[in-house]
Amino acid sequence: MNNDKQNKAINDLMENYNELVNQIFRFIYLKTSSKEIAEDLTQDCFLSTVKYLKDKEVRNIRAFLFRTARNKVIDYYRIRNRIIYSDELVLANEKISSRDDIAIKQDARMIIEKLNLLGEEDKEILMMRYIEDMNIKEIAEALGKNEVVVRVRIFRAMQKFKKIVNRK
Repeated sequence: MNNDKQNKAINDLMENYNELVNQIFRFIYLKTSSKEIAEDLTQDCFLSTVKYLKDKEVRNIRAFLFRTARNKVIDYYRIRNRIIYSDELVLANEKISSRDDIAIKQDARMIIEKLNLLGEEDKEILMMRYIEDMNIKEIAEALGKNEVVVRVRIFRAMQKFKKIVNRK
């Protein structure tokens, strides 16, 4: 990759760093349930991405970062031979300032509890779509699937999620 494209790719990453780092951290945290591990894997994810950008071109940096984050989590659990699980979302660094904030946090925890009842693939695809607000193309790139498959998986995962939520 020539220097201009390389510099542009790295500059794009750095311009959007604050937004992307929070999204990647949240994604990893929900998979590891550990702030320290999520911080380490997020850092590894960005370092790997910068190294990759020095030699190769990436069309969609956000999708690439999520794919890298997903692979870092898989590697983490493979190395430690642990079962992947997420217990609950801790809404980090937010202060409760009103009753509305308490209600929002309770709703978020309820949603995460319900999401945890889904299989790992269903949970992951719904998190990407609705929590991280990724579009179909970005999800497809992050998962290495085509867009039609992603649409079908989101639809089926949402059907399962609705059944879980409607159970008493």
